[in-house]
Amino acid sequence: MATRRAALLGLCAVLGSCGFRPLLKSEDGPGVREELAAVEVPGLTGRIGYLVRDDLLDQLNPAGIQVPERYSLDIRLRERVGALGIQLDNTITRYNLTLVARFSLIDSSTRRILYRAIVRRVASYNAIRAPFAELSAQRDAERRAAREVSTDIRTQLALHFARQAEAAEAAAIEAAPS
Repeated sequence: MATRRAALLGLCAVLGSCGFRPLLKSEDGPGVREELAAVEVPGLTGRIGYLVRDDLLDQLNPAGIQVPERYSLDIRLRERVGALGIQLDNTITRYNLTLVARFSLIDSSTRRILYRAIVRRVASYNAIRAPFAELSAQRDAERRAAREVSTDIRTQLALHFARQAEAAEAAAIEAAPS
């Protein structure tokens, strides 16, 4: 027990000395959470687009706070299904569903692109001879890929907003008279 406590204290000391800070802090001024909540996610086409948008809305503003929308998120999705496991008799036994999302964070007032990135996730599923079971496995793979893509988009946006806040902090410190 004492060893665990010492290890935990040591870990806290190391993290504190390296400049570690929580990403979603909300101390002075608008924090990352408020910036994420100010992102508008327009409707996406298709079933997988709906899944990505729905999960992204839940992740960007989980508390449902009311803030003016200052940003818009433009997302382009591309989905591809490819055979992964093929037996000697050319029977496909496993598929890979690849979901690629290209997204841009746009300032709503100036229409300027603030951040742009690409996210790619692969979800696999078994090919089962029963049609309903295979369809169910494919839908589950779509849900998993959509959740992973939306989580990655949210993480990248949170990092972008955190870096912007750090840059503004550093500029304010440099501009302050000594």
